[in-house]
Amino acid sequence: MKRLLLMFLVFGGTIIFFGCKEEECEISEFTGKCMMVAPGEEGTTTELPDGRILIDGQTAEWHDEATDWRVTGKTFWVVNWLKEKEENSAQLWGTADLFVDGDRGKWDMSWQGWQTPTADGFKIVCEAVGKGKEGEVKGLVATWTYTMNFDFSNPETSFFYETKGIIIE
Repeated sequence: MKRLLLMFLVFGGTIIFFGCKEEECEISEFTGKCMMVAPGEEGTTTELPDGRILIDGQTAEWHDEATDWRVTGKTFWVVNWLKEKEENSAQLWGTADLFVDGDRGKWDMSWQGWQTPTADGFKIVCEAVGKGKEGEVKGLVATWTYTMNFDFSNPETSFFYETKGIIIE
C-alpha cells in the first residue's frame, strides 16, 4: 500500500509540475458537490487472515456538479476497500470515468483515499488525478479532493462529497 501511495504522489506531481511550461500553463480552480445516482456491483469481499476485510471491484454512479463545466457530469466509480479492524476505518483506491455533461468530453481518473471514524459517523477524504481523454477536455489534467463528512444521525443530508480541485491547461 505504501508503494501505491508513493506511485500516486509521484505520478500526480509529475503531471502537475511537468505538464506544461510556466508561460503556457493556465490553472483554473473549482469547487462542487458529488452526489450518488445509483449503486452498482457490490464487488468481491474477502476476509483476510489478520481480520481486515478486502472489498474489490465495487461500482457506483455519482454526479459531480462543479463551478467549472469541464468537471461537471456523471462519474462511474470502481472502488476497492481495505477495511481495518477498527470500526469505520479503511483505505480506498480505484478509478473513475467522468463524462462531462452535454457529451462534451471524458476524464479518466485514478484516486485513493482514507475513511476515518468521527464522533457521529465517519469522514472520507480522497485525492484524484485525471486526464482528459475525449472531447473538449482532451489533453487537460486535473486534480480533485473529495471529502465526505457522514453523520449517522443525518444520513439524508450528509451522504455526499464536497469537491475542490484544479484544472491545468
